[in-house]
Amino acid sequence: MSQLKKNMIYVLLQQFILIGLPFLTIPYISRVLGPDGVGLYSYSFSIVTLLINIFLLGSNLYAVREIAKVKQDSSRLNRTFSDIFWIRLILLAIASVLYGIACATIFEGSIVFYLQGLHLLGTLYDITWLYQGLEEFKKVVTRNISVKLLGFGSVFIFVKDSEDVWLYTFIMGISIVIGNVFLFYKLTNFVSFRFISGWSSFKKHLYHMFLLFIPSISAMIYSVMDKTLLGALSTVDEVGYYDQAYKIVYMITQLLYVTGIVMLPRTSSLIASNQIEKLHHVIRQGLTLNFMLVFPLAIGLITISEDFIRWFLGPGFERSIVIVMIMAPIIIFKSLGVIFGSWYLVPMEKNKEYTLPIVIGAIFSVVINVALIPVLGAVGAAISAMVTEGVILLIQIWFLRKDFPFIEMLKESVIKYLLMALVMGGVIFAYDSVVHLSLFWSIFTKVMIGIVIYVVLLMLIRDKQLLSITNKLRKTKTVQAKDTDE
Repeated sequence: MSQLKKNMIYVLLQQFILIGLPFLTIPYISRVLGPDGVGLYSYSFSIVTLLINIFLLGSNLYAVREIAKVKQDSSRLNRTFSDIFWIRLILLAIASVLYGIACATIFEGSIVFYLQGLHLLGTLYDITWLYQGLEEFKKVVTRNISVKLLGFGSVFIFVKDSEDVWLYTFIMGISIVIGNVFLFYKLTNFVSFRFISGWSSFKKHLYHMFLLFIPSISAMIYSVMDKTLLGALSTVDEVGYYDQAYKIVYMITQLLYVTGIVMLPRTSSLIASNQIEKLHHVIRQGLTLNFMLVFPLAIGLITISEDFIRWFLGPGFERSIVIVMIMAPIIIFKSLGVIFGSWYLVPMEKNKEYTLPIVIGAIFSVVINVALIPVLGAVGAAISAMVTEGVILLIQIWFLRKDFPFIEMLKESVIKYLLMALVMGGVIFAYDSVVHLSLFWSIFTKVMIGIVIYVVLLMLIRDKQLLSITNKLRKTKTVQAKDTDE
């Protein structure tokens, strides 16, 4: 098996672990900590996360790129690693002092806010950028799995009631610290520490980090600032309602990010060999398949949201139902954004077209959140998140309007799959008004009915995408049967 395929398997395994394990803890934590505890944790975590990302100046992406450039030259590798490590240490030390002052003054000595400082310590020991640059994905994935399993098990063992929010915070933080410290095990097999090369090297690294800082902090603003503003302008309960709904919607979108990871090398290869026509064909196929999947996913989530929230999060989180419904279109917006960004804009090195929508989206996010949160609370934050993702997608489409026939795709795919998904949703709503089951069986039957209705509709119109998928599956089974016979 090639190194590329191995790396892809490691990344896919990591995505599964990073998505799956937190998803399993959500029902337990929501019931044990309640909206207030979940909100306090999410609010304090958003602040420390924002601070870390501001002070790191986009150094993660920069570090991976620079390590990859010099990995064949041990002397330059040692120097580059050491320079970046010391710069990150200095920046995080400044961030830690400021955060400590904020905990003692603004946050009135709250133990939860102090314990979130463990993430600053964990980030100091985070050298995943080194192993990613060296393409040593196995070590990173092993660390991530170990950290998640450690935190996962500890939460169920030690966190027992709403008073344990400080303990939950400590477990989440210390598991990160322990996992990152283990990255230093046998580090000398790869690099050796050096003192920082000098002021000129320091300035050069800082300058290039800052260039990557603008898109990084812009993305962070609209993905983290909503919880920070919600906690500052509303209540921690509202943060709790919003955060749990946010996790459900964004875990679905995280599954779609796998396509970006898988397709980036493929599209980059096509660009490198100047096969632009084939590149456009691959992306159009990806868009069509995406339309077929995301419309029923988003509408399906809306149809089961009430039962799912009551069953999954438990009592006290009913306000999260409407938030999930409002945010469901984000599944559509994010999935298209992955295709336009990771499949096309990034490999084509269209930096302006990739960065500008994120920057504008960040500005929209702050403005709408400040306007809506004081009036609507978590619902206002949900509207802001949905509108922001929609604005980002529209700007991307505007930049790509000459590269792809969007009007043609709208006629061929978007309207067709959207109408069928709406029919599916209508049938589910009709069923729900007549049949009343327990929460679990209601969710299960709605999902099954939705799948059957949607697939039957695709079969009735002899959808090309469905036929293509079924034909590939038949060919695969035929080949496997022949191999078995031989």
